[in-house]
Amino acid sequence: MSVVLPGQRLGALSDATTAGEGTYVLNGNIFASVAGTSSTTNGVVSVQRSNGKRIATEYVLQLDDTIVGKVTKLTTTQVFVDILSVRDVVLREPFAGTLRKEDVRPMDIDKIVLEELFHPGDVIKAAVLSMGDSRAYYLSTAKPGLGVMHMQ
Repeated sequence: MSVVLPGQRLGALSDATTAGEGTYVLNGNIFASVAGTSSTTNGVVSVQRSNGKRIATEYVLQLDDTIVGKVTKLTTTQVFVDILSVRDVVLREPFAGTLRKEDVRPMDIDKIVLEELFHPGDVIKAAVLSMGDSRAYYLSTAKPGLGVMHMQ
C-alpha cells in the first residue's frame, strides 16, 4: 500500500493484473484516477480515497465526450455545471464542469448574455472541450445537438 496521485503509473496490465476501482488503463498500463492509497488484491489494482468519499466512477472523461449536467451557478462570463452522466453512464458522484461564455456558440460571442440562456437547475448537454484547470472540466455547447435539454 502506498499513497498515489491521479495519473501516477501503478503497473502494467497483464493476464495476472487488472485495473480496479479508482484506476484506468492507457496503452497497456494501469494509472491512478484519484488521489489515495493503492492496493493489489487477487491481481486487481485499486485506489481508495483517504478522505472516505466514494470514487466517482471507473470512467475517465475524455475530449469530445458528451455529458449531461445540471447548472448550479452563473456569472456573467461562465456557467458552473455538475456533470451527472458521461457517454450515457450515470456517475456515482458529479464532476465539476465550467462552460465559458466563448464556448456557448461559435458566433456572435459578444452578444451572448448567459443569464438569458441558462438558469440554475437547467439540465444541459455539452461536450468536454478540455481537461480544464484543477477544479473543473471545460465544456462546450457550440456543436449541433448540444445545449439546454430541460429548463428549470
